[in-house]
Amino acid sequence: MANSTDPVRRSARVLLVDGDDRVLLFFNQGSVVPGGDSYFTVGGGVEAGESLPETAVREVFEETGLRVAPEALGAEVARREGPWIAGDGIRYRAEEHYFFLRVNRFEPDLSGLEAGERNEVARCAWLSLADLDATDAIVFPIGLPGLLKRLFAGERPEAPIELPWVDL
Repeated sequence: MANSTDPVRRSARVLLVDGDDRVLLFFNQGSVVPGGDSYFTVGGGVEAGESLPETAVREVFEETGLRVAPEALGAEVARREGPWIAGDGIRYRAEEHYFFLRVNRFEPDLSGLEAGERNEVARCAWLSLADLDATDAIVFPIGLPGLLKRLFAGERPEAPIELPWVDL
């Protein structure tokens, strides 16, 4: 569990979804979750002077090559918070903020990934809800399929939906 003295690491993450209700996720083969494979969303840490939408669109471009305007994101749809240990061993209280964006399906360009990200990302994939239900990998954020079902049904929450943090 994070404690109140841990430094805060804010991040903006984006649920990129195509017209067939498939979400773009990165796949990690066992190095993020000890002993297990995982999928996770596009996104990353807020830099000094950036808003959450600015961070989100910067990360989408860096990690996929897709250019998006901050105003295309709309309101934050979900968030989660919990303890996170960075690659350098520093413990943070992570605050993750999620945006939902419909896009035309595209082939992501991973050439903009930073060195540490290249070590974590084995590949990316467009996954349906059935794919998410069928995978043995852990999907981050926890609760993503349920959140996507609500968003696919047209729900736009007035306040961000709180997603659980699982400390693995």
